[in-house]
Amino acid sequence: MPAAKKTTDKETKTTKTTKTAAEKTTKTTKAAKAKEATVEAVVQFQGKNIAVNDLVEAVKAAYKAEGNEDAVESVALYIQPENNAAYYVVNGKSEGKCIGF
Repeated sequence: MPAAKKTTDKETKTTKTTKTAAEKTTKTTKAAKAKEATVEAVVQFQGKNIAVNDLVEAVKAAYKAEGNEDAVESVALYIQPENNAAYYVVNGKSEGKCIGF
């Protein structure tokens, strides 16, 4: 009988250790999410201020206006303020140009 009791104690300790490790993982994940910073980028050129977020929204609108129904998963912007234009690639395949920003 005493041997069975020791096995039960070990099982209980193992369960507590596993639970504690899971709690630590959850806390670490929450802490990592809390550290994400918001970024605001503005291109300044010849007296103009162009918010990059506004360009991204314009690209998304242009992408949908072209008849694309796929969700926008990625946007690559190539800004040429001297030409008053921004070129873009959406989802690695759809290309276009925004003029007059």
